[in-house]
Amino acid sequence: MFDKVEFYRVDIRILKELGHEVVLSGSPSTLDWRADLYYCWWWGHSPFPLLAGKLRRKPVVVTGAFDYSTCRKEIPGMCYLDRPLWQKLVLRASLRMADRNLFISRSEYDEVTGNLAVRNPVYATLAVDTDYYSPVVQAQEPSDYFFTVTWTSRTNAIRKGLIPSIEAFARFAKDNPTIRFVIAGKHGDYLPQLQELAQCLGVAEKVQFVGMISDEEKLNHYRNCLAYVQPTLYEGFGHAIGEALACGARVITSPRGAVPEVAGAFANWVEPDSPADIAAAMKQVLSTPSSHEDAMDRHRWISGNYSINARRQALKRILDSLA
Repeated sequence: MFDKVEFYRVDIRILKELGHEVVLSGSPSTLDWRADLYYCWWWGHSPFPLLAGKLRRKPVVVTGAFDYSTCRKEIPGMCYLDRPLWQKLVLRASLRMADRNLFISRSEYDEVTGNLAVRNPVYATLAVDTDYYSPVVQAQEPSDYFFTVTWTSRTNAIRKGLIPSIEAFARFAKDNPTIRFVIAGKHGDYLPQLQELAQCLGVAEKVQFVGMISDEEKLNHYRNCLAYVQPTLYEGFGHAIGEALACGARVITSPRGAVPEVAGAFANWVEPDSPADIAAAMKQVLSTPSSHEDAMDRHRWISGNYSINARRQALKRILDSLA
């Protein structure tokens, strides 16, 4: 996971570039009891690093998406507000004990600090590698597909809006039979239901579930697709949306969670539960050419606001304050 998930990989790279020896630990048994500082992703995973830090009087930074009220209506039981009391107590204790609570978007920072007691909250957005995720230089052939990437577990399929996206594409495909919808990402427990939906809607051959893809394949899809489609119910940041924009892709998404921060003025906004909205956005994308300069504007927006250098400077300030 440390090697495959982009936001882990970027933070590990930054910490190493700042001159630190980084020891990776994915379980309590591999925790380093000689560390000078513990940097932990997710408050739910923080009790053991916090214990080690407190016993050894070493600072602990906890980061990630907190999910205070995420998708409470659509996916009951997912967010903090729906958790059992003992889990709430653990999460609240983590917020009070961490030496720095690092939030990855302004919306997460405001929601959590506005509702819970948080010790030393700080804010630093995630980063997109805009040297790698960038628009193609040469002119491309006209695209013939929409693209999205997500794990097809039930929870993720609902949160990322895969069901209304497929329904919207079926409406769109009636008038545009040559266009495809490519869905990449780890196959999960909800894949058969999604395939059955595409079959029932008559677009099984046009909706392609391609599974896990390499970073290079993902980059090419971002660069070549008609638009990146993710009418999400919630994002703590929206990393894939940022990557797509950095590659110059047009994005069809919803103004939920931190997405408006990440997408700025460069999204085709839709209601996430409205196939009619999403289909209309697909039609608009198909009928509106996008120039190379438009693509560069999207890239400049991400590189100017969510670059690795910006997060590097933010992490340096945080770690220097704990030295």
